[in-house]
Amino acid sequence: MRMKFPLKWAVLLLVVIGLAWGITRALKARSTQQQAATVAAQALKLPITYALQAQDLITVESRAISQVEPVSGTVRAINAVTMRATSAAVVTRIDVSEGANVKAGQVLAQLDDGDARERLNQAQQQSNAAKSQLELAKRQRDNNRALVEKGFISSTALVSSDSNYATAQANHEAALAAQAIAKRSLLDAALRAPFSGVVTQRHVKAGERVAVNAPIIEIVDATQLEVEVLLPIAASGGLRIGQSASLTLESKAQPVTAKVVRINPSVDTGSRSVRVYLSLPTGSARVGEFATGELMVGEIEGAAVPLDSVRTDQPSPYVQVIRDGKVVHTTVQILATGRLGDARFALVEPLPAGTTILSPSAGLIANGTAVKQP
Repeated sequence: MRMKFPLKWAVLLLVVIGLAWGITRALKARSTQQQAATVAAQALKLPITYALQAQDLITVESRAISQVEPVSGTVRAINAVTMRATSAAVVTRIDVSEGANVKAGQVLAQLDDGDARERLNQAQQQSNAAKSQLELAKRQRDNNRALVEKGFISSTALVSSDSNYATAQANHEAALAAQAIAKRSLLDAALRAPFSGVVTQRHVKAGERVAVNAPIIEIVDATQLEVEVLLPIAASGGLRIGQSASLTLESKAQPVTAKVVRINPSVDTGSRSVRVYLSLPTGSARVGEFATGELMVGEIEGAAVPLDSVRTDQPSPYVQVIRDGKVVHTTVQILATGRLGDARFALVEPLPAGTTILSPSAGLIANGTAVKQP
C-alpha cells in the first residue's frame, strides 16, 4: 500500500503539467493570431497604391481622325447584260456554257434566220425596182428639160417630170432603208458578245423556240466590280470621290479596300439616303456576294483617345485620368468616333491635350486610388 500513493501522485502531477503546457501553448497561439489580425487591420487602413506600366498610360493629343459610317451592299458588275431574242424564232445553236470566257464580238448563239434572209431578199428586190424607177424618172426629167429649153414643150411638162423624179427618189431611199432594216435583222439572228466577259447563265437550249425579247444568255465583266451602298444624308456632306472604304466580303477572310467612284447627286426618296458606288479591286470579289464594312466620309480634329479607353459602365461615359498621383474618373462627352490607322478613336471634351489617362490594358481602377507611374 505504501508504493501505490507515490505512483498515483506522479500520474496526477504529469496530467497537471500536460494541461498547463497545453493551455500555455493555446494562449500563445491566440496571442499570435490577435497580433496578426491587428497588423492586417492596420494594413487595410493604409491607402492602396497601384504600380502602373508604361503601356497602361496614354497622353491625350489633338489628332485628326477619319470619320466612318457603316455600309453594306451587294457586289455587282459594272458591265452586265442579258442577251435577248430579237425575233420569235428557234434557237439553232448555243456555243457557250455557264462559266465560259467570251470575247467581244464572239458569236454565242444563233437563231433561225430563214425568215430574215427572205425579208432581206425581198427588200433588195424592192430596192432594185425603186432604183430602176428612179433612173427612168431621171431620164424623163432630163429629156423634158432639154425639150423645154428648145421650146418644143411647155414648162408644165417639166414640173410634172420633176415631181415624178422626186417621188421616185423618195421611194428608192425608203427601199434602201427597208433593205438596211432587213439586213440588220439578219445580223441580229446571231447573238454576239457586246464585251469580253464571263457567261453567268444560259436560259435556253438549242432547238427551243423563243418569243421576242426572251432571255437567252447573261454575261458579266468580272474585271470591273462595284458595290452600291446607301449613306445617310447627314453623313454625306464631306464625302468625296476617291475616299476609301474597308469592306468584308463573304468570300474573303481579310477586309478589302474599295474606292468611291461615283456619288448620286439625288436623294433616294424611299430611304432618304444618298447612293454611293464603291469600286472593288479586280479579282477581289464575286458578283452577287454581300459586303459589309465602313466608309470614310471625312476627317475631324480634336482631343483623341482610344475608343476602348472611354468606359460606359456608368450612366455617363468617362475616362480614368491620372491627376496628382491618383485615378480620377472624369465624365466626358463623345463628339465623334472614327479611325486612326487600324484603331478606333473618339474625340472627347472637356479633356485638354497633354492629359494622362489609363489605357484599356490597365483595366478598371476605383476612383481616388493612388497610383505609381513608371
